[in-house]
Amino acid sequence: MEQNFKLIQSQKMALSPQIRQYLKLLQVPRAELEQTIEAELAENPLLEEIQKTPAEEAPGSEPAAAPEAQSPEIRVGETFETFDRMDENFRGQWADEDLSAASPEDARKRKDYQENLLTRPETLADFLTWQAGLLDWSADELKAVEEIIGNINEDGYLTAELSEISSAAGVPAEMAAHVLGRIQKLEPPGIGAKNLQEALLFQLERKGPEAALAHAIVAHHLTLLEKRDFKQLARIFQTDAGKIQEAVAIIVRLEPKPGRLYYAETAAAVTPDGAIFFSEDDPEKLKVDIYDEATPSLRINAYYRRLLRSKDTDEKTKAYVREKLQSAVNFIKALQLRKSTLRAITEEIAKVQAEFFKKGFAHMVPLRLKDIANTLNIHESTVSRALQAKYVITPQGTLPYKSFFSTRLETTSGEAESQTSIIEQIRTLISQENAEAPFSDQEIVAKLHERGIRIARRTVAKYREMLKILPSHLRKKR
Repeated sequence: MEQNFKLIQSQKMALSPQIRQYLKLLQVPRAELEQTIEAELAENPLLEEIQKTPAEEAPGSEPAAAPEAQSPEIRVGETFETFDRMDENFRGQWADEDLSAASPEDARKRKDYQENLLTRPETLADFLTWQAGLLDWSADELKAVEEIIGNINEDGYLTAELSEISSAAGVPAEMAAHVLGRIQKLEPPGIGAKNLQEALLFQLERKGPEAALAHAIVAHHLTLLEKRDFKQLARIFQTDAGKIQEAVAIIVRLEPKPGRLYYAETAAAVTPDGAIFFSEDDPEKLKVDIYDEATPSLRINAYYRRLLRSKDTDEKTKAYVREKLQSAVNFIKALQLRKSTLRAITEEIAKVQAEFFKKGFAHMVPLRLKDIANTLNIHESTVSRALQAKYVITPQGTLPYKSFFSTRLETTSGEAESQTSIIEQIRTLISQENAEAPFSDQEIVAKLHERGIRIARRTVAKYREMLKILPSHLRKKR
């Protein structure tokens, strides 16, 4: 076989260490940011926290710079240019410049800052992993366990075929099936089912002989059950309507989405990264605050700056200090840029979704990550990182940042509606319906058409299921 060398010219984008540092900090929520800063302080001796009072200053440190000497907050869109300038100026400027200044304080801090509680329990995957850890598995079986749990969605359903799981885990299909059978016996009942029918059957199997009739109905006549055709079921099973209704009573108490049982058990504290609120001076004007009270302000330790400037310091020590100084500068600037980016995104959300903050979810307008990215002249992935796992206090409650984004649906009036707005309108229509004659999905389609919203019946059914609302024949009060 002949071997030769070829010279190929290609272009690719390589992220500098400074940009990687910025992107890493950008996706860290405020609740974890303090820990990240503490870890960096422990790792880099050139970094130190600016103390609250002169008496608390660490030995060897110099006082914080005066306000006029503080480094300005970096603006969004200057990310790469800022870090390029840092590289160019590093040796000539940073060694002598006082970098102790933190970002300027915001003009106004929210007076009644509060920590809000949201329902956000431990994930279903964590719960299943904990239970599986109590069982004995071989090394190959553990690979299948990981694959299966990773493919169970938040509702508790298995979203992958066994062939895909066995292939991904590198185990025989028979072993994957055996592992799945054991996982399906874990809590909550019905976990790991492929569909609704299987989830109900798993739950009925645990109820024993008393649920035999209910089990048979679900296994063979689920369609008749959905139609509530009790007379036909009574004829099929050669029993009276009372027995059928007793079986149906067992079925309706089952959980159609097994994962939901676990989600509702605990609550966890959420630390918001910012707030959108109406101005006290102008009730129609929205203002934005990005919380950073608990975030330490950082600077370069004065001792090491003097050490770098000293003629008596050997070159090996200077090389080490320069390396740590570059890292410290990158970290300080990345922190500033993180805050600027989050503020710019929050301000844009406040501007676009102003009607939502005034009137509620029915007035949410279409908004994509791409829209924010184009407005701020940053990459869409940067916006996505900035919003990851972050929450904001608003006049409509404490919400995940990503809840402000939804797809665009056209209307006959020419004005686009957001998916969130349409879902809220469906919720409102159903809440106001006559319980004895509830709206069918087709009737909801017609009512939305009257408002200029063109939407398919199957889409209404999808949104209704997202709201966890039963179909009309099961909502009807008899």
